[in-house]
Amino acid sequence: MSHNSRMPLGLNLMSHGLLTAEQLKKATDEQKETGGEIGEVLVRQGAVNEKQVTEIRSEEWGCPVFTLPKHPTQIEIQVPSTLIQAYSMIPVHYVPATNLLLVGFVHSIEYGLLYTVEQLTGCKTTPCFVTPSAFQIKMEQTKHQEASAEPAAQELNFEGIQTPAEIARILCSTGLEMEAEEAFIGKCKEYVWARLKNSHKSLDLLFKVG
Repeated sequence: MSHNSRMPLGLNLMSHGLLTAEQLKKATDEQKETGGEIGEVLVRQGAVNEKQVTEIRSEEWGCPVFTLPKHPTQIEIQVPSTLIQAYSMIPVHYVPATNLLLVGFVHSIEYGLLYTVEQLTGCKTTPCFVTPSAFQIKMEQTKHQEASAEPAAQELNFEGIQTPAEIARILCSTGLEMEAEEAFIGKCKEYVWARLKNSHKSLDLLFKVG
């Protein structure tokens, strides 16, 4: 379902009695001047809190809110940090028995990205929402876990528009150099994501193609 067909966040907050018309106008005026996401503006102004915003988003999309456990758990499935930051999404829980990966979003669900994660990791994905604070905490936990992992996660980024021929050339040369045994490629919005693997390591290549 397209997010454009949903009730705007501000109006939805008003319909739940969490926001006044004056508060919404003040937030939209600031948004016009400084940019940013309307929910973040409302929280910054103190009109609502981030938990209220996240709960409304989860209701709009029909997905649950995920609360981080007190004791962080290791998630074996890795997603490039570039995509995590670009789409404000992050893996929050993995169930090995069912190969199910729970992916948390802050603002909106990118179903194309979920499909690409499934393609490149082999997991079945399920979306949920997390608060901005929980997202930041999980990012720090993930960075710490990846830094202590062996081998460490590797990622290469290629900015600017890349032609299919250029992407193919880079993938072939990189694959030969690392003696890759497997290659997985997917696209999510403005990124082409390729994962090359051999028996010792995996390498993510991200091409920003617009």
